[in-house]
Amino acid sequence: MKSSYKLSIFDFKLIKDIYETQSFSEAAKLNNISQPAVSKRVKEINNNLCEVFLRKNKKISLTPKGKDIYQFANQTLLAFNSLLDNLDSTFEQSIILGSDTSYLKTYLSAIQKYLPENRKLNVQTYSNSHQIFQALLDDQIDLGIMSGSYTQKGVLKLPLRSDKLMIVGQRELIEKFDKGEESLFLLYHMTSSYHNFLKEFIKINQLPTQHHISIDNLSLIEHEVLKGTGITIVSQDIAERLLENQNIISSSKN
Repeated sequence: MKSSYKLSIFDFKLIKDIYETQSFSEAAKLNNISQPAVSKRVKEINNNLCEVFLRKNKKISLTPKGKDIYQFANQTLLAFNSLLDNLDSTFEQSIILGSDTSYLKTYLSAIQKYLPENRKLNVQTYSNSHQIFQALLDDQIDLGIMSGSYTQKGVLKLPLRSDKLMIVGQRELIEKFDKGEESLFLLYHMTSSYHNFLKEFIKINQLPTQHHISIDNLSLIEHEVLKGTGITIVSQDIAERLLENQNIISSSKN
């Protein structure tokens, strides 16, 4: 009766690495897994398919069936790597990025700018950070971008740079602010991770929060800043657009 147990490309590489390095621990390093995980996988193959390795005097040799698997693994991996090389040179590779809409409106152009030429960006939008984490854990996206101090088992946390926000306004108002005088802040209010990012920036830079107006429209904020209604905290790309006006400067506290 034929066994229904299947070997994967990973199994072929594992068997090849174990035999050629003569070490379970070295094979584990080559495949970025633990040595117990290697031993467990080999045991599963032994129990469900056939014995692959023999150990004698600290030397790892192959059983007759193990030799057949090893030879087939070499041929399969050679063909597999050749296929990957061909795909890599012929087709664009996609990176699936997940984030909320307001954050992407602020940073998408900057992210796209730094992608390698052979990478295509596939963007998925989510309404909250919990959904982004779940998408990462379910392998629905490659990268998740959000702000704040988040931790989640199984997800790598990369700290976001708060220096991407800048304080800008009309020269007279910024000079007063830099001297410590009270200033009216026009704060962009969005129910999203961007708002958490803004709050973190205010906290880190110990900015006063009692004298401000929350506005949910970025165009309106830019208009009022140009009029001299108050100063604002915006992302670097928006700040640079405002700074094209000679009457607008950035704070020395950035």
